[in-house]
Amino acid sequence: MITATDQKIIQLLQKNGRASYAEIAQELAITPSTAAKRMKFLQESETITVRGVLNPHRLGLYAGAVITLKIEPTREKDICNFLNHELFTSTVLCTVGKSDIFCIIHTPGWEYLHSFIKDKLAPLDGVLYYDCRLQAEVVKRIQLFGDKKKFDTTPDLKKMDWEIIRQLCLDGRQSNSEIATKLDLHVSTVSRKIQSLFNQNYLRIIPQPNPTKFRYASSAIVTANLARQHAKEVCEIISKYDEVALVIRTITQPQIIFGVHSSNNERTARIIQQFLSLPGIEKEDILFRSRVIKTNYWWHGDLGNE
Repeated sequence: MITATDQKIIQLLQKNGRASYAEIAQELAITPSTAAKRMKFLQESETITVRGVLNPHRLGLYAGAVITLKIEPTREKDICNFLNHELFTSTVLCTVGKSDIFCIIHTPGWEYLHSFIKDKLAPLDGVLYYDCRLQAEVVKRIQLFGDKKKFDTTPDLKKMDWEIIRQLCLDGRQSNSEIATKLDLHVSTVSRKIQSLFNQNYLRIIPQPNPTKFRYASSAIVTANLARQHAKEVCEIISKYDEVALVIRTITQPQIIFGVHSSNNERTARIIQQFLSLPGIEKEDILFRSRVIKTNYWWHGDLGNE
């Protein structure tokens, strides 16, 4: 059960995901041991995952795609682990429906995206087939870096910088000394590099919620054909709903992809059916989320839990 102290810790981590136990304790007037104990509970119970989230605009990650995969069930763990460790994937979900895995990726160029799919993803043992939809426009996404729409040129970061970013995206609570040991660097170098990355607003360390713990027990991803003349109207209507965290238009076909989150399957299904009755939408495909592997969901409303 999430306590009032847990909620305060999560709120503090939204401001500083790498806050030490001592800093948390001082801010909340609790002991460092209590802060450590509650953090351990939040992470081991999979209530939150504290990790780095990339700023796609500052890093120039303009080449995006939505990828769905049909896989051998026995290879699910290995494939999900591979996708989780890929730096530029922002969402990885296990799903129920025509596909077994739903993935969103944003990369620094179309060449990189093509290489990732052709040389890394497609040859994976257990991938039966995949479908890739290139993104034309992200109409709605819970953004963490303001309303900026223009992508900067990808910065000329050193390999060392990217490796530090990768480590922070895997576990944002790692200490500087732990990262230094893994990368065979001096602690002062890691500390300086991390501070520079934060100052440049290339990423943030934040608590990623497990939606099932925060009033979003039900979630579905819908892909549907969308008549071009109705595209703007439909996207605007769907985006206004609080239960919708994601709306994407694709390049490869005139399609819309949107994610619906609610407290139960009945409400989720009712919202989806309402959307599918809008003009210009047809030939839909619905995937229900079964498990969250990686996500950059943000918080809807308060931190109340069921």
